[in-house]
Amino acid sequence: MTRSLTLILFLALSACLAAQQQQMYTQFMYNKMALNPAYAGNEKYLSANILYRDQWSGFPGAPKAQVFTVSLPRLGKRVGLGVNFERQTIGITEKLTYELMYAYKFFLGEGTLSMGMNVSGRKYIQDYTDSRLFAIHGIELDPSIPATSQTRNLVNAGFGVYFNTNKFYLGASLPRMIRSDLDFDSNNIFSTEVRHLLLMTGGTFIVNNDFRLTPQMMFRAAENSPWGVDLNLTGTWKDKYSAGLTYRTGGARGDLGESLDFIIAAQITDRIMIGFAYDATISRIRAIDNGSLEMILSYNLIPRKIKTIIVNPRYF
Repeated sequence: MTRSLTLILFLALSACLAAQQQQMYTQFMYNKMALNPAYAGNEKYLSANILYRDQWSGFPGAPKAQVFTVSLPRLGKRVGLGVNFERQTIGITEKLTYELMYAYKFFLGEGTLSMGMNVSGRKYIQDYTDSRLFAIHGIELDPSIPATSQTRNLVNAGFGVYFNTNKFYLGASLPRMIRSDLDFDSNNIFSTEVRHLLLMTGGTFIVNNDFRLTPQMMFRAAENSPWGVDLNLTGTWKDKYSAGLTYRTGGARGDLGESLDFIIAAQITDRIMIGFAYDATISRIRAIDNGSLEMILSYNLIPRKIKTIIVNPRYF
């Protein structure tokens, strides 16, 4: 186990950290595969998530995201496969992402170490015909602004590790390792996709037979961008109903942080879970936005043959 944790820390420290392009999710604890390919096949059955995020609601052109992930049933005991589809918009820019994930499992005593990789394709679209664009003297008079939509297709790859026991998890990932050219003009190479480092960890503490507490953390860093941290504490009653509070760092100098995030979730049935999050902005942008809203729906296709009475519950 010591070797496994050392490997994870080495990956984190060896990443070259030097603009935040990776989508941020408040409910990262329910959406791990979209952030770390090593999570693919974490369960022996098919698991699917649908997530919607409306960031900085009320702010014109604010970011929005839709996500659909599917973790396929584990092949044998060790191989996990998954797919991830994401759509993100901000202003006149739209980004479509398609990812394939592969993970391999190593069983270490009471824990499992997964190592995974992803291959992704991305399509960037800039729509200069958007009716929200405005110029005092008319956009059509500026020869530097095209009167059409432009697209750019990219390919990238990522890597991740994920270690979990029944009551603890620790993961690290580099979702993009290639600095792909983002410029729509092939004669210029001024902007690229940058490397991101994501670290997540958490553990569950049993208070009594009905209630448990789960502190969790997500650390984000990207080249040429400030790092950020989400610190979360969630309480769960009867393994069905959860409520949590997250503090997110960030904002401008002098701000207390980026937001305080409120999360509630319910395990409706053995197969269906639904979660809601509201981010209350505490940075200075709160003067012009209405916070952020995020919703997630999870479905687990659990075969009847493995629906057994669980003596030692597994939370991660």
